[in-house]
Amino acid sequence: MKRALLVLAVDPGLGGVLLLGEKGTAKSTAARSLSELLPRLEVVRGCIYHCDPHRPEAFCPDCRLRGDRGEYLAPAWAETPFSTLPLGATEDRLAGGLDMERTVSSGRPTLKVGLLGQANRGVLYVDEVNLLEPYLAHILLDSAETGRIRVEREGLSLWHPARITLIGTMNPEEGGLGPQLADRFALTVRVSGESAPDLRAEIIRRRLAFEKDPLTFHRRWQPENAALAERIRQARLRLSNVEVTPKARNLISDLVLEAGVRGHRADLALTRSVRAQAAFEGLDSAGPDQVRAVAEMVLEARRVVRKAPPPVTAALVVEPVRAEPPPAPDHPPVRRHGHPPEPPPGSEPQPASADRPHGPGPAFDLPTPTGRRERGSAKRSGRRTGRPSRNGRGRYYRSSIERLGRPVALDATLRAAAPHQQTRRPLGSLSLIVRSHDLREKVFRRKTGRLVLFVVDASGSVGSFDRMSEAKAAVMALLGDAYRKRDRVGLIAFRGLCADILLPPTNSVETAGCLLAELPTGGKTPLSAALVRVHELVRVELAREPDLTPLIVLMTDGRPNVPLEPGANVWPEACRTAELVSRDPRLRFLLVDTDRGHYAEHKMTWELARCLNAPRLTIEALRQGALEPWLEILS
Repeated sequence: MKRALLVLAVDPGLGGVLLLGEKGTAKSTAARSLSELLPRLEVVRGCIYHCDPHRPEAFCPDCRLRGDRGEYLAPAWAETPFSTLPLGATEDRLAGGLDMERTVSSGRPTLKVGLLGQANRGVLYVDEVNLLEPYLAHILLDSAETGRIRVEREGLSLWHPARITLIGTMNPEEGGLGPQLADRFALTVRVSGESAPDLRAEIIRRRLAFEKDPLTFHRRWQPENAALAERIRQARLRLSNVEVTPKARNLISDLVLEAGVRGHRADLALTRSVRAQAAFEGLDSAGPDQVRAVAEMVLEARRVVRKAPPPVTAALVVEPVRAEPPPAPDHPPVRRHGHPPEPPPGSEPQPASADRPHGPGPAFDLPTPTGRRERGSAKRSGRRTGRPSRNGRGRYYRSSIERLGRPVALDATLRAAAPHQQTRRPLGSLSLIVRSHDLREKVFRRKTGRLVLFVVDASGSVGSFDRMSEAKAAVMALLGDAYRKRDRVGLIAFRGLCADILLPPTNSVETAGCLLAELPTGGKTPLSAALVRVHELVRVELAREPDLTPLIVLMTDGRPNVPLEPGANVWPEACRTAELVSRDPRLRFLLVDTDRGHYAEHKMTWELARCLNAPRLTIEALRQGALEPWLEILS
């Protein structure tokens, strides 16, 4: 962690450092302490964006205007900006908004600089970056890509520089980070607590010493801090002259290819990190030793490795809240017994061999309810419509006269007060008089993209008779619908003894399709483990976005044979687990029966659908357009 932060301090152009670890591992403490080590910057005196006086091409609009007028832009020295983005920040706080006090007093729209402007040429620290609102993450991405930000507010339109260095911390147990934002962090470090008893004891001793007398504690380490800051300053001066040896370049290429990384951003990030490490060590050239010192930090988050999670054995725990179930189609009544109904003799196919790959079957479109194939109709294409946000987050899109404690909509308030100024203000006065009934509040709207989680049965029973090929073709068709709606998708496969999260929720439908095409079949059917895995994954996503309404598409033939607890009765356990998972009123389930037999009255999927409060469809029904009405109902 220290090495990554020091490398970033030497070369802020790397983009950022992401610290992953559980709570209490000093991630935030280390990130914030870096502010004392950063060298001072030469800036234009009085510039709120800390413009570099020696780089006119990167001036803000104010400095550029002053330079065009021939004014002398006096240089000055200032501390490197270090701003913190709180978790509940609004768009105006990050990008900037209208300064109401100065706007009313001057009569002209005036910008109130946001955190991106304040952190220009400095560091923006984001704690719990994985819980950041999506629209704020998009603003960060735009700033990191272009080095500037454009502010469009009530009558205000301008841009200003926003070249920032990101430091993010997160706890992976609380959810992952979007691939676009994660790629902006050049270095990723996994942090864990100390395991040696003597080091843990030293942590306690130093913490108690700090709490007893913070000033004395700070003075105790001031000489080492000053020496380290000077070392960083000298490394920055040396950085541009550091050369990367041919052996180091070849090693960089080999390591990146070995990690299976796509694109060339990892090569460039590793090369810059190697140069920064060499400069920090006082070297004029970077060799293989410097590559090995920083390679893992660069490739940690980019390595393409599919790790299967351990078998699920934990008991399912959900809140005992029961909501009205979503409408489900009529189906044949099934009597509750301790065991599933037995299918007719000869109807049960033999399990396929383990690890047997099955590609998708013939592709098919999902017909509309009228039976016509979709041709890009306006109703189905594009993002889902937005809905008002109840917590004040999202984008301001209209005003309201209702008083709910939301931010004041200045534009609508001024429009409401303008017609009454002649009767309110004294003759000759230029003041603006606003009454309480003129006030309007902002209404924010958030995109309502759905999370579609595909839970695919990859056991041997599904793999036989080419059922898996048909199931994959159906999922590919559903993925196309998710892509048109800009939904996030995830993929869970269950086979053998456990359920694996092959793809955490992401916007990459292409990745989901590739993983699905390569998914082999074989083994037993751990249905209960799959339902527990669904609950674990969805619980994390709902903690990040409480307004989310996940849609879980379960594709199975309904023949579980692996219990969660050894010796338990498989079918009652699966039904009980399904009922517990479905108690969360925010979840919507859709069960797709992958069995192609003709004995529907004996199928266990009817009972499973009842436990999940879910409609049950077949592959044949998907081809006939039965899915569309249910997608509308479940939206």
